[in-house]
Amino acid sequence: MDQMPDFRPDLDAAQTWVAGLIDAVRPHQLDAPTPCTEYDVRGLLQHIAALPDKVAAVAMGGNPRELPSQVAIDEDGVGQRYLEEARVALDMWADDALLTTTLTAPWGPAPGGAALGGFVMETVAHGWDLAVATGQDPEADPALVAKARAIGEHALAEAPRGPGMPFDVPVEAPTGAGPTTQLAAFLGRSWDRL
Repeated sequence: MDQMPDFRPDLDAAQTWVAGLIDAVRPHQLDAPTPCTEYDVRGLLQHIAALPDKVAAVAMGGNPRELPSQVAIDEDGVGQRYLEEARVALDMWADDALLTTTLTAPWGPAPGGAALGGFVMETVAHGWDLAVATGQDPEADPALVAKARAIGEHALAEAPRGPGMPFDVPVEAPTGAGPTTQLAAFLGRSWDRL
C-alpha cells in the first residue's frame, strides 16, 4: 500500500453488509456469546452502533478514543438506523484531501485514508463476529474481504498481539473456510466456545 487507497466505497460496502446482518438478529439471540470475547450479541451491536460517531470524529479532526466504545441502542430498527448514521459519517469524508491529511485514528496519528482502512477491517471483522454468533452466513463479498485482509496484514505486521491487545495471535481457520473466516482467523478470532 505505497499509495493511499480510497477506502470510502469499501467502508460503505462493509457497513451495508453489517446493517443487513443486524436486521436479521432476533431478540432471543441478544445474550448469546460472540467470537469477540468482550461482547455478547447485544454488546457487539452497541459497539458497532458506536463506530459511525468515531468515523465522523476522525474526519472532523477529533479523537475517536474520547468517544464511548458502546452506545445504547433501541433494538427496533437498529440496522437501518446504523446504516443511516454510518452514511452520514461517511459523507463527512467527501473531501479527497482528508485521505492524505494526518488525523487521529483509533491507534494514533495516521493519514485519513489509513484510518478509514482500519474502520473497514474492524467493520468486516465485527460483521463476521455477529454472523457467527447469530447463525448467519459469515462471508462478505470476497473483493471487500481481500482489501480488509491487506489492511490487516499491513497494520498488524509489527503490532503486538495477544491477551490484552486489540487483536489476538492468528489461529488456524477451519478446512475449506471462506475468505472472511480466514480473515477472522488471521485476526485471532476463535469460535470454539460458541
